[in-house]
Amino acid sequence: MPSSSQLSRCLSIVAVAVLCVVTKAQSLEFSYPYFSAQNSTDFVFSNSSSIGDGALQITPNSGNPAYQSGRVFYKEAFKLRRSNGSSLTSINTSFVFNIRSLSQPGGEGLAFILTNNPRLPTNSSGQWLGVVNNRTDNMTSNHIVAVEFDTRKSYANDLDDNHVGLDVNGIESIYQVPFGAVGINISSGADVGVSISFDAVSKSFVLYAALVNGTSAIGNTLIFSWSIDLSVYLSEDVWVGFSGSTSNFTQLNQIKRWYFSSLDTEDTGTPKKKKSLRSIWLLTMLPLLPAFAVFLYWKRKEKRRIYRYDKRVVRQDIELILEDCSKRPVRFQLKELKDATANFDPSRQLGKGGFGTVYRGYLKDFDMEVAVKRISRNSNRGEREFIAEVTTISQLSHRNLVKLIGWCNEDGELLLVYEFLHGGSLERYIFGKEGTVAELPVLDWATRYKIISGVASALDYLHHGSIKRVLHRDIKASNVMLDDEYNARLGDFGLARAIERDDKSHHSTIAVAGTRGYMAPECYFTGRASPETDVYAFGVFAMEVACGRRPGNNYARPCDEEDEFDGGGSDYIVDWLWDLHGTERILAAADPRLSEEYDEVQMERVLRLALECCHPNYQKRPSMRMALQVLGGGALPPNPAAEKPAFVWPVMNTQHEVQLPLVGLLFAGGRLSQSSIRGR
Repeated sequence: MPSSSQLSRCLSIVAVAVLCVVTKAQSLEFSYPYFSAQNSTDFVFSNSSSIGDGALQITPNSGNPAYQSGRVFYKEAFKLRRSNGSSLTSINTSFVFNIRSLSQPGGEGLAFILTNNPRLPTNSSGQWLGVVNNRTDNMTSNHIVAVEFDTRKSYANDLDDNHVGLDVNGIESIYQVPFGAVGINISSGADVGVSISFDAVSKSFVLYAALVNGTSAIGNTLIFSWSIDLSVYLSEDVWVGFSGSTSNFTQLNQIKRWYFSSLDTEDTGTPKKKKSLRSIWLLTMLPLLPAFAVFLYWKRKEKRRIYRYDKRVVRQDIELILEDCSKRPVRFQLKELKDATANFDPSRQLGKGGFGTVYRGYLKDFDMEVAVKRISRNSNRGEREFIAEVTTISQLSHRNLVKLIGWCNEDGELLLVYEFLHGGSLERYIFGKEGTVAELPVLDWATRYKIISGVASALDYLHHGSIKRVLHRDIKASNVMLDDEYNARLGDFGLARAIERDDKSHHSTIAVAGTRGYMAPECYFTGRASPETDVYAFGVFAMEVACGRRPGNNYARPCDEEDEFDGGGSDYIVDWLWDLHGTERILAAADPRLSEEYDEVQMERVLRLALECCHPNYQKRPSMRMALQVLGGGALPPNPAAEKPAFVWPVMNTQHEVQLPLVGLLFAGGRLSQSSIRGR
């Protein structure tokens, strides 16, 4: 018979597995790739809205209807918060809208709406967009947050007749961005794709937009990022939908595709569970758990095999965690991945690093191309990288992160399977292979700006948007992949670490980890990773993309956690750019291959932001949230000092930061090593 501790552990595993089956996250989720008459019962329509021509018609789609307004809402509301008043629900939605002018000019526009009252206000046509009317405008009792897509300049404060704005309880936007700046005319009759996310933890509201051709987006541009707490304006039951209006100027306002999801989470960031009818089944099965646990124990004992890798045991607990997780990546058999890569044929190599080799593969059962990372047997941290990648990236979901599809741990092989991105590594476009002149097309400035913004958005999500704060610790061009549309995807999470939001603000290691040239100066003294060290690396990354230069005189190589400090990588690019900034020649840093064809305002914005991110004093660096707002135009770019500030350690106390006490810094043979570090 198994021991009491073994039996207890099996009971715990069984209980977790059963709970995963009988409970689910409290959420609202739906997806409509098109709309038909059969979907009519799924929505709440106002008098003049309907379904027609495969789309939601927010205003009438026949004739030339003047002074009309309409609303369409999904049939169910979702819960924004619990009764204790805290905001708990994160939101993700994407939709494709089409606005076609029926007069010259057209008007007025449409809006995406979150509200506690789905009823269409009377007299809400014309400039009111079906959101409010002249009597209710700006009333706090409206309980409405809207994103307007305005096709007519109706107010003195409106930017123009082609902009997006964030509205709260009224029709005058608290923040606006012109669509003309990104080459989109929303009333041209073209399909426009929009992606909106609201994170309840970080209170961030982010909007992307792109022209859509068929089912594919043409580019994907960050339009704005704004900090807002929806619970201030909305109460518990929230309806989600669209509104629109016409005046004596008319247009067709329609939604052609729509996806929406909300996730209710506890204050701690863990998914909040709700009871279901299957709980009855759980109560019935509880008395049988002990017997089932004994069976599971003997079954596991029979099948259990211990794999040894680099003279260390790969923990089977990791496999159990992954197998019990409801959103786990796929576990592949070694034979499947050998077949997919032609037994790791060297001709299929996509790249090789210090910790593994990546091969291009094809999975027949999935009918998809993949990138298979084979962890090197001689890597002195292969097991740690494998565990870090699987357990960290599998819990993340963001458009600018590489997607982990699956893993394999068999016969001493550790393999990771990722989506294959045809654009390949960004490094090849900026520097070419191993420092040679790049043979790939020169990336224009608009594409580079989109890539920098995309990586900033990914890091903002890691630091502020995911359930656990994640530190990437190795941000550089070679770890950024590009898809067919040159959208950035941040990958390689082998050095990543998840940290608690409240209990700890950093991850400590016994020695320095990262890549020289991208590492903040304090890393060499503390062995500590923090959000600020990621910000520093992002600053260097932004410099290399904008300037087309590597961070140091020599090729930056990875620094293992077991390396000792040897002076670190050169800060050549940071010092060089700071000198140009000090002499008011910062635009001279632009990549010569751009042939001076770039937006000077954007270029200066990126370079000044990069310098601020690389401030020697970590307390002076902006957060990734602020960096994203600067790139999106929601905040003014910083104005770095004319001369690079001196690095001082330890830093002085401030009311926001606590000095890190250092214990046992020892000099040995001219090399700095470290015996013990206490973090803040």
